[in-house]
Amino acid sequence: MDERDLLIYRLLRKNGRMKVSEIARELGISHPSARERLEKLERRGDLRVQALLNIRNRGFVSAVVNLKVRSMDEAEKLADVFAKCPRTVFVATTTGKYNLNLALIAESHSALEATIENTIRPMESVKEMDVSLGSSPAYPEFVDFKLEPTRKVASCGKVCTECYIYGKKCSGCPATVYFMGLGGGGRD
Repeated sequence: MDERDLLIYRLLRKNGRMKVSEIARELGISHPSARERLEKLERRGDLRVQALLNIRNRGFVSAVVNLKVRSMDEAEKLADVFAKCPRTVFVATTTGKYNLNLALIAESHSALEATIENTIRPMESVKEMDVSLGSSPAYPEFVDFKLEPTRKVASCGKVCTECYIYGKKCSGCPATVYFMGLGGGGRD
């Protein structure tokens, strides 16, 4: 990425709906050149413009979960599993006492607890876990909340309607047809 590409990124970071003509004007280049640069950045996978949900306005809460799993190979496999979870906003394999680190968000502490206690804790490869529940994140305020209620089985393999706390403490997985919405069940 050169200096102009970085400027395109900075402009779109402030306003993802900025018109290509405005970007061209800011860069001092023609509209076709600006469009070509933007398309090239997107094609290469260097940049993506998308809608993000303001989780602070929605009153979402957070959790940091550090996991010790049997091996780094298993940590990497679990990282791929958690990357598909709608409540995961960060996942990384790490070194030290724990070898997998997660940051989770949800519409209530009950929904976070359900994810932790009913999905993560029972995993056979999880040997140890450290959990910190928190308030609404100070940063980031906007996240890619994977709200795609199209499946009956969650990415973790669970079926919400088979869970004893579904509808009582948990509003379901946002990736399933059972999700009760951002204002649904599971209120603390």
